[in-house]
Amino acid sequence: QTPLAAAAYVGGDVDTLRALLAAGFPVIIEKGLEPDEATGWMGHYLTIYGYDDVTRHLYVRDTYLGPWKGDGLASYDATARYWAQFNGAFIVVYPPERTGELGLVLGPDFGEPGVMWAAAAERARAAARRQPDDPFAWYNLGSSLTALAANDPTLFEPAAAAFDQARLLGLPARMLWYQFAPYEAYLAAGRAGDVLALTEATLATQGGRNVEETWLYRGRALRLTGDEAAARDAFARAVELNPTSAIGLAAGSELDAD
Repeated sequence: QTPLAAAAYVGGDVDTLRALLAAGFPVIIEKGLEPDEATGWMGHYLTIYGYDDVTRHLYVRDTYLGPWKGDGLASYDATARYWAQFNGAFIVVYPPERTGELGLVLGPDFGEPGVMWAAAAERARAAARRQPDDPFAWYNLGSSLTALAANDPTLFEPAAAAFDQARLLGLPARMLWYQFAPYEAYLAAGRAGDVLALTEATLATQGGRNVEETWLYRGRALRLTGDEAAARDAFARAVELNPTSAIGLAAGSELDAD
């Protein structure tokens, strides 16, 4: 509803942010947030519009704190830590006439999806080698391999193995409210039972029951097991939750399938 364009990427780091901000491109990142022990971990979007290399802080607008609370600062180190929990995902919103300039600022690693996801996979592998007990590193590896598997289906198996390791190490309860690559990898590997177990855990929470992706992938897993009636119920719930979204439309197509 605006004349602006937007593009989404993964594999960003603080240097990526500094380059974009210096060129006049504000950035929205997706990151983890732990407000307090009672609230627990959740996914979070943060808008970043400036930086200070002397104090090593970013200037931010925080959607959790609201426009009138907080000091509007986020340290480089804390941002890097929590941003890595979402594979360095970021969105740039920009005037379309600056498309070429944006590409030059980002460089070749972000120019093609395959190159971007391959770089993200290598980053995740390196992170897992440094900290083999970090479940987010393994999850990022699985997500990156799942994206690459669109062109190389043999990568679904190692993606599923990476997700297995992330689950073994322990993931936050809300993890699958936001990132759904494990469902894709497990379904492609014929592991419907894992999808059913993960969706059941997500549906055990009130918020998780309102994530339409949960119902879409649960329906696909149920269909894979031959439980067509339950699958159709799951697809119908996804449509009910968000009928005009891409997920709702996909669920509708599943309902229409023979």
